[in-house]
Amino acid sequence: LYDLVVQVALIRPGPIQARFVHPYTRRRRGLEEVSFAHPSLRPILERTCGIPIFQEQAMAIAMALGGFSAAEADELRRAMGHRRKLPKLVAALQRLRAGLVARGMNAESADQLIEELHSFANYGFPESHAWSFALIAYATSYLKAHYPADFLLGLLNSWPMGFYPPATLVHDARRSGVEVRGPCLRDGDWMCTLEATGDPERPAVRVGWNHIKGLSKRTLQCIRDARIGSPFAGVEDVIHRARLARTEALQLARAGAFEAWEPGRRQAAWEALRAVGDVLPLAPARRLPFDVQELEGDELIFLDYLATGISVHGHPMEPLRPRLRAAGVSSSAELGSVENGGPVIVAGLVIARQHPETAKGTVFVLLEDEWGFVNVIVPARLYRENHETVKFSPFLVVEGKFERDGPVTNVVGRRFHRLAARELAFRSRDFR
Repeated sequence: LYDLVVQVALIRPGPIQARFVHPYTRRRRGLEEVSFAHPSLRPILERTCGIPIFQEQAMAIAMALGGFSAAEADELRRAMGHRRKLPKLVAALQRLRAGLVARGMNAESADQLIEELHSFANYGFPESHAWSFALIAYATSYLKAHYPADFLLGLLNSWPMGFYPPATLVHDARRSGVEVRGPCLRDGDWMCTLEATGDPERPAVRVGWNHIKGLSKRTLQCIRDARIGSPFAGVEDVIHRARLARTEALQLARAGAFEAWEPGRRQAAWEALRAVGDVLPLAPARRLPFDVQELEGDELIFLDYLATGISVHGHPMEPLRPRLRAAGVSSSAELGSVENGGPVIVAGLVIARQHPETAKGTVFVLLEDEWGFVNVIVPARLYRENHETVKFSPFLVVEGKFERDGPVTNVVGRRFHRLAARELAFRSRDFR
């Protein structure tokens, strides 16, 4: 569990700018010797492989080697947490440096330690805070591993909290064996719910009506109230009892909410229009007077995204895979066989773009395909040269170099292309 505590605190602006991440991981894996600039640092930094990661360690160093009192060390901690107190932090660190040298640390090692502690001004974690986050991370990892349907249910019903959009959560759960069912006016409800399957240990997740776009809370409440007396009998019954307008009825049909009575989206749309009286008087038939070709494949997937932002029928990369495979593009599932340092071409739906200030212009792009995720690193110069393509392409093709460091894999991009695909009603989550 302590590894999780360190991970929470390590990937923060302060430790990243101080370049603690790679030295710590190398030492933790036994690839680099753990050393201490002064014997008094061993009891303070031994648990974090000789690297100061937590604010409490800075306080302990100040008291053990700088002659600070507990109150003065706490003032140092406060100065680390607020940029407006930077002058106080600089003065305190200068005093600490003098104490380090006076207690036998050579000037070069003292300067290095002061520089490392100065990085905490750019946001570092207290250990107590990291423990709280780590416990949450452990609990949620356990739930995801052992109760994936319940975990997905909680995430979807908590949206928009969290990093990943609902579609990505659903695809990830389906890859883990969770059955996800679309919104349904007969069996579903306002929020997402669990439903029985043939295996009592593996319930299905029913997407809630609240994920259907274009419906107000008032409309959803009208539907729910109308169903209280007795179950809906069909499309027409829903529309009349809930008093739905034309646009609302069509949106429910597009989302597949009528599939309990009419599996086809086009036929459901026809029945909805007929029920609201929005068909020609010469064609009042309950069903279309001709055989209609129902949606399937990429048409159904993209309509799902348009109507709910979630598809339970597949990933939008699936219909593109034959063309991509013919062009030599690897899927995320095939990266395990790519040689470290070798050339690779990947493609996917852009889930997130991150452009942190601490990365000196480097941009990190997360791609998703039908099998999983691909981490793409875009060097600063190449991002400037390919800004429009990288920032605004919903689907991206990346040619680059494959890198593997233990279980962590990345593609360092060299060339970037917009992947021609059907327009998708999806927005990536982009962060500074």
